[in-house]
Amino acid sequence: MGESADGAHEDQAADNRLWQHCLHEDNVRYQQGNLFLVAQSLLAVAYGTILTAGDTNLPSARVIAAFGIAFTLTWLYVGHRHFRYFRAIQRLATARFAEYAETLTCRPPGLSSLPLIVYALPSFAALMWLILLVIT
Repeated sequence: MGESADGAHEDQAADNRLWQHCLHEDNVRYQQGNLFLVAQSLLAVAYGTILTAGDTNLPSARVIAAFGIAFTLTWLYVGHRHFRYFRAIQRLATARFAEYAETLTCRPPGLSSLPLIVYALPSFAALMWLILLVIT
């Protein structure tokens, strides 16, 4: 009887670790997104400030725009890798927790907001930087 209780306790501990890991990765994704959005905003402010200072600063504005493109590509890469990792954890959680699987099936049909956050936001930022680089 003691072995059965130990096994149940180990299963519960494993379930808790998996669920905490799932929550942690979800939190990390949003923190990463916030970090990249704030950094993009600061770059955009720097770009605008340099342009309002006069035409002599156009090379500096181009450097910031080029850096913005590189930074956005980094954001896209980090987001893509984390998205794939989170999906793997989500599959494990779905297989382990019936309530979680049921909750996921109750979502409205169509595109999830997660790919929009991971792929669309960086893509829009990259487009913005490309346009700004071209017009300066």
